Amino acid sequence: MPEQVVTTHVMGIDIGMESCTMACLTMDKRQVIKSTPFANTLQGFDWLFERLEGLGVTPQELLVGLEATSRYGENLLQALLKRGYQVCLLHPAQMHAFAQQRGLRAKTGRLDAVTIARALLSGEARFGYVRSRAGGHLPRADAVTAPAQR
Repeated sequence: MPEQVVTTHVMGIDIGMESCTMACLTMDKRQVIKSTPFANTLQGFDWLFERLEGLGVTPQELLVGLEATSRYGENLLQALLKRGYQVCLLHPAQMHAFAQQRGLRAKTGRLDAVTIARALLSGEARFGYVRSRAGGHLPRADAVTAPAQR
């Protein structure tokens, strides 16, 4: 029987065209990586993965939340999946409502990254759909996992 992996950390990533912002929390809501921007490029992704490796947790122990925003996050999504991270795509309207319920009015990448992480911790996050370029839908985000190893 395969060993059950327990999620120990959550990370929210706010995605932009040129840069992204990430924040990482433990399951007890302690912020272990403050909101930090990184380039939305392969070099930026490498920087992100170095930071994540410094946490000392496996990719399977970290749940990553991405707001499903246009095509800007596609490369990051694929890079995370390729490395074995659990990834949840969240609908932007849901994140907006989650922030409003908590009185978070400012809209900045730094605040959004923390809000996404907190939404994952709250258990209120409903994983959304993302349109593919072909006009169809990608799988539900809660079904998005790393591709099977061949």
